[in-house]
Amino acid sequence: MFTKITVEEAINMEDKIFIDVRSPSEFAKGSIPEAVNIPILDDNERVDVGSIYMNKDPEEAKIKGIEYASIKLSFIYNQISLLAKEHKNIILFCWRGGLRSDIISGFLGALGVNIYQLEGGYKKYRRYVIEYFNEDRFKQKFIVLHGYTGVGKTEILTRLETLNIPILDLEYLAKNSGSVFGKISYQNEKPITQKTFEALLFRTLRLNNNRYTVVESEGHRVGGLSLPRGLWNAIVEGKHVLIDTDLKTRIKRLVNDYVVKISNCNILLEDAVTHLKKKIGEKRVNQLISWIEKQEYSKVAEELIVNYYDPLYKHSIDNYNYIMEINYVDIEEAVDKIAELYYSLEHGSN
Repeated sequence: MFTKITVEEAINMEDKIFIDVRSPSEFAKGSIPEAVNIPILDDNERVDVGSIYMNKDPEEAKIKGIEYASIKLSFIYNQISLLAKEHKNIILFCWRGGLRSDIISGFLGALGVNIYQLEGGYKKYRRYVIEYFNEDRFKQKFIVLHGYTGVGKTEILTRLETLNIPILDLEYLAKNSGSVFGKISYQNEKPITQKTFEALLFRTLRLNNNRYTVVESEGHRVGGLSLPRGLWNAIVEGKHVLIDTDLKTRIKRLVNDYVVKISNCNILLEDAVTHLKKKIGEKRVNQLISWIEKQEYSKVAEELIVNYYDPLYKHSIDNYNYIMEINYVDIEEAVDKIAELYYSLEHGSN
């Protein structure tokens, strides 16, 4: 047998796994985080069934869909049976909780597999996520870290997380660290869609019961992705902290992040620098490429920091009022001060 459950019930259920029975292309555009795709129709079959539905007869389309699905039933049963051994609760969904999830839920339920079917399907889940970020529902407060390129904002977030202080790492969730160099650190990751980004943000924040969360300052967009309006407003209205350190430390950090940690850095750096031609001119781009080829990476980092990134971000940094300014020698100084600020806000009356 199978039981229909709401989105609220599903996301609060323990020891669960979501099974997305939509086609692979639908799944790729966005799904529930960590859902497993076991499609009842592949992409071509879905197009065929849809064409029959629109141009011929809905009943004929239903029969064709069942025909395609019947061939896969033994495989689907085996796959979900294996997952049922690892997870207590199996939650199936399709686009809007219709025929596709009905067929699989009914079939598995008849064979004794304990199945839950998500009411309204992925469409209802998407609406739930969107509504969560509406300003009248979103209650999260933020400590927002600002600073010029290379001061170590992301590193500070990582260190705070080891202290069990809640963070929201926007660049990690977006798989992009911003600017023309943003994809270098995540070159081996699959691109994130807007729907997936919002779902990951939702999951991260929903599981956080703390009053305050630490986040790095970003624009309204992270790479090619946009922050939900309610989240963006909450970050802008947060408690802002300005972080700084000496130029030598910033250069060393950029070289470590974009050269030492990256195996094919020269190709990626040259490609990124080329995209700056309209902004800094062909002559400066050629100079940067020459330094990259000579492995004079510190010169590249210093040139970009002093003559491109610092002037670019100065206005946005000057646009905020800061409750704390930290100019550190050892990054642990910054971590300790932000941790102290977090505890005072989290347990205070602010």
